[in-house]
Amino acid sequence: ACQSFARGVAEKYRDKNIRSNAVCPGYIGSFHGQPEWALLRRFGIDALDEGIASMPGRLCDPEEVAAAALFLASDDATFVTGTQLFMDNVYTAI
Repeated sequence: ACQSFARGVAEKYRDKNIRSNAVCPGYIGSFHGQPEWALLRRFGIDALDEGIASMPGRLCDPEEVAAAALFLASDDATFVTGTQLFMDNVYTAI
């Protein structure tokens, strides 16, 4: 749904130089990620900190997500629109 929304907005507004992209982070090593890990454990998923860190190789730093979003908003990405940027170290491909 997010990809379709980002692409639809990008297509509709590209002639007005409005870009739309979706940033899709994986597990984030932040205080806000802790409740998600607890919920996964409650449903029987091995979501110990060590297990989550080993699945994608490591947890993503919040600063890495911010840097990607800033890149997409910058003049360096003027031709990048309607895309979905996965930031999960290929976790969703496994």
